[in-house]
Amino acid sequence: MTPAGQLQSVIELVETILSLSKKPADAVMQSYFRNRRYIGSSDRRSIGDSVYSVLRNTQGLQAALAITTPRLLVFAHCILDKHDTLGELQYLCGEGYGPPPLSNEEQQILSDLKPYNPFAIPKWLEAHMKDQALIKSLHDQAPVDIRVNSLKNNRDAILTLLKLEGFEVTATPMSPLGVRFGKRQPMNTHELWEDGTLEVQDEASQIVSLLCDAKPGMQVLDYCAGAGGKSLSLAATMQNKGNLILSDIHPHRLQRAKERLRRAGVTTYQLKDIVKDNSWFKRQHNRFDRVLVDAPCTGTGTWRRNPDLKNRLQPIDLEELTSLQQKILDQAQQFVKPGGRLMYVTCSVLEAENNQQVAWLLNKYPQLKPISINEVWRETIGTPCPFSTPTAQFTPNIHGTDGFFVSIFERIG
Repeated sequence: MTPAGQLQSVIELVETILSLSKKPADAVMQSYFRNRRYIGSSDRRSIGDSVYSVLRNTQGLQAALAITTPRLLVFAHCILDKHDTLGELQYLCGEGYGPPPLSNEEQQILSDLKPYNPFAIPKWLEAHMKDQALIKSLHDQAPVDIRVNSLKNNRDAILTLLKLEGFEVTATPMSPLGVRFGKRQPMNTHELWEDGTLEVQDEASQIVSLLCDAKPGMQVLDYCAGAGGKSLSLAATMQNKGNLILSDIHPHRLQRAKERLRRAGVTTYQLKDIVKDNSWFKRQHNRFDRVLVDAPCTGTGTWRRNPDLKNRLQPIDLEELTSLQQKILDQAQQFVKPGGRLMYVTCSVLEAENNQQVAWLLNKYPQLKPISINEVWRETIGTPCPFSTPTAQFTPNIHGTDGFFVSIFERIG
């Protein structure tokens, strides 16, 4: 593929991603490449890297431009980040399979580019995110973390095997189940992937599942299960003994979870549609030993992996999400039996979604008692806990993970 063709693909993808406010960037790219089989793997990697760089820097690039269009964002990225010259871009534009030629107005705008802050975030978020070290760390590229399915194998054996195969891997520092790759590797065709031994899961997400302390024989409800990422971990710690319920309002996500559970060797589970199975939920009050609420949130803690979220997020989204989180907690807390635990989790770094929601929950439900993360960490993981606070806020700059928030409550008898 020619450089001109690559450039045009980057422009087309950025334009599509920015116009489809609800569709994740990785899904857009998968669809784009699926419909263009002629684009080879090295070209896909180069195009994908450029697209994510533009998305990661969109806020700053917009400030550098007098007028913003997807084309101009890509061209500004080429000049300011890749250090291409305007003349080089003009040469690529108009060439076969390349972008249309630059207009006189575009040339003038690109000639007047201003320096920009690569760590810029939306203005309205500055009141919620003041930690500059955190903001900068969310701009970095995330590592690839894999969880070893303990129903299939153990981490030490997998680490040895992967190293013998030439992979650059290390043990994750906090999770006893995690493997971290030194560079991105195509693992989706590896036999350990296909047989369910390995699953992509950020280290903080692995820790969340372990802190749930779901033991064999327990009744466990993953209330916002989605595609089942944490349910897979819960099933492993339960050793396929007990009853694991995956529930969600999106049936297609539960069907995807079903396939992942089958591949992982999980047998003791049920899928429940929160809307369709409403009458079933009405009979489940005070039933569960563990209820996990991995709540819908802004996803600010995942910007390293999903930089497009930063560009789509609006103030109304935060307002609607915090209201939704409280509604979900209202529903979920009633399923916890006396002596059972409720776990509230987000992949956000915003206090409005995290500790402020904890305060709201404790004020409304005095029968819920907060449990210190330190105490549960000692019981479940057995290593020194990196948190001195009752709740846990994982961040990339301190813990090398995605931004995850964790809080745990016990229902008083």
